[in-house]
Order: sequence, then structure tokens, then C-alpha cells
Amino acid sequence: MLLALAAVSSLSLEMQPTAWSTAAWWPTAGIAIGLGVRFSRRHTWVLAVAVGAVTLPVLLWSGTPPAPAVTLTVLASVEMLVGTLLLRGRQDRWPTLSSLRDLAGFLLIAAAASVLYGVSAWGASLLLGYPEGAWDRLLTSTPGQAAGILLITPLFMDLPRRREPATRAETAVQLFVALSVSIGVFVVNDGLSLGFIAFLPLAWAAVRMSTRLLSLETLAIAIVASVASFEDTGPFGFDRWGMTAASLTLQLYNISMVVIFLVVSLAVGAERDTSLRLSESEDLFVKSFNSSVAGKLMVTRGPVHWTVQRSNPSARELLPWLTEGAESLDEVLGPEATAILSAAADSLVDGNARRTLTLADGRSLNVSVAEIGERTNGTLLVLHFHDITESLRLRELKQDEMNRAANVQRALLPDVLPDTPGWTYGTSTTPASQVGGDFYDLRVRSPKMVVSLGDVMGKGVGAGMLAAAIRAVLRSHDPTASPSQVVTDTARILEEDLRRISGFVTLAYVLVDMETGEFRFTDAGHGLYFVARGDSGETERIASDDMPVGLGEQWREISGSLAPGDTILLVSDGVLDLWGGSVEELQAAITRSANREGISPQTFVDELCAAATGDQHDGDDDVTAVALRRER
Repeated sequence: MLLALAAVSSLSLEMQPTAWSTAAWWPTAGIAIGLGVRFSRRHTWVLAVAVGAVTLPVLLWSGTPPAPAVTLTVLASVEMLVGTLLLRGRQDRWPTLSSLRDLAGFLLIAAAASVLYGVSAWGASLLLGYPEGAWDRLLTSTPGQAAGILLITPLFMDLPRRREPATRAETAVQLFVALSVSIGVFVVNDGLSLGFIAFLPLAWAAVRMSTRLLSLETLAIAIVASVASFEDTGPFGFDRWGMTAASLTLQLYNISMVVIFLVVSLAVGAERDTSLRLSESEDLFVKSFNSSVAGKLMVTRGPVHWTVQRSNPSARELLPWLTEGAESLDEVLGPEATAILSAAADSLVDGNARRTLTLADGRSLNVSVAEIGERTNGTLLVLHFHDITESLRLRELKQDEMNRAANVQRALLPDVLPDTPGWTYGTSTTPASQVGGDFYDLRVRSPKMVVSLGDVMGKGVGAGMLAAAIRAVLRSHDPTASPSQVVTDTARILEEDLRRISGFVTLAYVLVDMETGEFRFTDAGHGLYFVARGDSGETERIASDDMPVGLGEQWREISGSLAPGDTILLVSDGVLDLWGGSVEELQAAITRSANREGISPQTFVDELCAAATGDQHDGDDDVTAVALRRER
């Protein structure tokens, strides 16, 4: 490429009358910047030096005095650096020229680089003592540099890769016509102002061929025009016009040729891309519309009626009236369903709405309405719908099952709590779903009382049924039995069931002597057992390291005693979640509530579970709490 740069520079200098005069044709600037944008940014400075090393010998060979030759060489390298760095910016990849915005930026950069070169060369000619013709050189060198950049640099840039509509035969014919016309205008023609005729085949190329082929063709015409003008033929002959006027006119012609037809090519290409994307989008929509498993209708809502414009196979399968030629939406869905859709269309949110419709045959459809746009005969909308009759029936069956399971679980909870003289208690439970995995129980066989609370892994019907089974097993034990023995026996009885479902249960089981206040406690992985002391106002957390039922094999007992005013509190992890999942926060809340004057155990647990007791509870876990206080 550097040898090509030297050769082109030599040929360009052949078309200059004197040593310091500016060549009428200077494509070297375009080649130099083109090399700069093709190589990595880190090589830009090396390339600038190489461009200078090639340019200086050529200038000296052409007869340019040493001082001007060195000056022009430095300016050529600077021009290459400025143009390259501005085009590439901070990105280490080829600059693109695929849109009108890219072209506008490229034109500004070409203008900046060429003006910098021209003004600097003009100033240098004055400083070095070559004032004669300095102004003329300024007028010719600036557009000459700009023309070289605009004609050649685009060939080194990343041009749009669009599928050109022209065939190979059409391309060959077009190139032949373009070259023939340019030769006729600039070589055969003797002085007639027919330069605009060369634009005609370029318009053909801009519309039908790629931007790269257009750029090559434009370059070829510029070469023909420049050589012919130097030979004093065509509309811009140097001898007839004079060197300055002819050179300036020729380069302005070349610049206008590049700009006009690059604009046309990029604009036509962008429009063609847009049309192609629209066509692809339309094809995709049609394929999606026809292949969708959901029923789809395109309908027009007029002043009076809804009219079906198009339906897909799924819609015709769901709504057989469509195959019978029905066009009115009233005939397809029924007047009541259409009225519901009309109301939905009047209150679209972000252009969409969703409704459930019941057809005359009893089927239910889930329908979404989306507005496409206004048409002359009304508003065009698309309806997407699924038959949800079976899913609604299954939902009802599942709800019935949940209701029955909930009734069974509620029946197993303590209905009438036992009478406990000298002791008061409070309970609260709110399942995350209708059937929860938490359970609790209070049993009395004087002077002993059992308080238990468990949490089954999971929720829903399965967890609720397992909770009921565990509670039943616990109730089968003597209330005076050792807590550790009760938990061990329960684990043994349920071992197979828990292993089959890979489940486990956390359990707190407390045996209290109502006469002495002494208690024995077994914690099977639960860890949420508290004693609020009435005399000191402090809250103690009592827990063990034993595993849950279904995971462990042995459980130990912890013993303690309750003085009058002390309160035992058992809670599930759902209560812990209500207090941010922090045991410290929960313990602080227990202390605050327990120390309030006159608060009852029931009010105590209600306050702890207040966030979950409403109808809007949608937490991820059941919320259960049991409190037992010794009054005397």
C-alpha cells in the first residue's frame, strides 16, 4: 500500500505546472487516511512516519525545493493523523459509513483535515518566501485534499453490506454505460459544459448497486475527469479555464459528485432496509398469527358492530361459527361477550386489557384485547384467547379439596381449650394458604399440662395433612409422659412416611406441672421457645441443638420453672419472619409486649401476629403462636 501511495503521488505531481504549485488531483490524502483507519490505533504514529517517508522523496523527485518539500511532507503526515484519529475516535475498529449521520461526520472530518492542510501550506509558503500564487494554492489545495479524502477513504471504511437489487448483468451494463458516458463527456467532448451528464449513470448506481461499487465508480469517473482536464479536454480543460479556476471547479465537481450520490445511496439503502424489516416483521406476524396455539382474531370495531377481519386455525377450531362464514363478533362470541369486550376496549391500559368471557354454550374464554391502530372503517384490534373451561373446573375441584382439608385440619385444632386454674393462655394461627403446615395443641391432665407447637416443611394440602397426622400421634401419648420419649416415639411412628416424602418437622413439646410451675421441654430443631420473666422483665430464649423429627434420632430434655407472672411462648418461624427474620428483634418485641401492664396472653400473641391476622395475609409461611402464663 505504501508503494501504491508513492505511485499515486508521483502521478498526481505530474499534473502540476510548477514545483511549489498544488497538484490538481491529490488522492494520496485519501489513501493515507484509509491506511490509518485500517490498521490498529497503536500503529497510527508509525503509519504517519511511513507516509512522510514515502511522500518526501516523491516531492523532491518532482522538483519541489527541499524546504517546501519537507513542509508538505510534515503537513501530509499531520493531515493523516488528524483524519485518522477523528474518524476512529477511541474505538479500535474500522469506522462505519452506513447512515446519513455517519456521512455527515465523515464530511466534517474531511473538511477539517483538508482545511488544516491547505491553510498550513498557505502559511508555510509565505514564511518560506514563496508568496507568488500562495492564495491560488490555498484555493486549490484545500478542495483537492478534500476530494482525495472523500473519493478514496470510504473504500477503506466499513460500508453497509446490503443485498443489492442489481443482477450481475445489470451491474456490468451499468459500469459500461457509466465509463462510456464519462469518456464521452470528459475525453471526446471538446469544451461543452456537459459534466452533469455523468451524474445520470451514477444515479442509476446509487439506487441499484452497493455503496462500495458506487464509490469505485465515482472514483473512476473522477480519474477520467482529472486526466482529461489536464489534457485540456472536456468541460474543465486547464488551458482554457486557467490552472486555478479549472482545478477549483474540477475538485468542487468531484466533491459534489461524491456527496450527492453517497447521500442517495445511503438513503435508498436505509429505506430498503426499513422495507425489508417491515416485510420480515409482517411475515413473522403472519406466521405467529397462523401458528399460534392460542385463538387469534383481528377485528374492526365500528360505530355499531365488531367485524371479524381475520382468524387463525386455532380460533376456527375453538369457535366453529367462524368456519360457517360468520363475520360479526356478535355471531361468533354472543352479544353479552361482545358487550364485555366493548367495555374493555373503552378502558385499555397501555393499549391492552384482559377479560374472562362465558359463551352461550357454557365455555369460558380468557381473552386479551390489544389495539393495533385506527382504520377508515374503525379501530383495528387483535383478540388472543384460550379456552379455560377445563382449568376453571380443575381450579374449583382443587378449591373444594382445599376446603375439605382445611375443615379437617380445623377440626383437629383445639376447639374448647381446657380449664387451667391459676394459668391463662392465648393462641393464634394464620396459614400462608388455606391449609397450613403449622399446628399446636394444649392438653391437661391435672396437675400436668402439655403445650406443643410444630412446623411441617412446606405448605398446602400435603403439609396440612402431615401436620394433622403428627398432632394425632402426639395426642395418642399419655400427657404425663416424658417429652423426650414422646418426641422419640413420634419420630419412630412417622419415620417411614417422612422418609418417603423427604420431609421433616420441627417440634417444641413442653410438659408443665401446674402446681409447682416446673417444666420439662424437648426441642426438635424448632428453636423458638421463650420464657418472659414477670419479676425481672427479661425474656429468655431456650433452645437445643437437636435435629428436627425426620432427621434426628435422639432428643434431650431441658428443665426449668415458672414463677407467678412468668410466660411461656412458642412461635413458628412465620412469626420470626414478621419481625425481619431476626431473633433479636423478635425477642425485643416479646419483652416490650410482655411487660405491659395488664396485658393478657391472648392480647400478647395477637400483637405479635398482628401483621398476619388480616384477610390480606400473603406471607410465605404460616404464622402460629401459643402463650401460657402462670398467674399464681
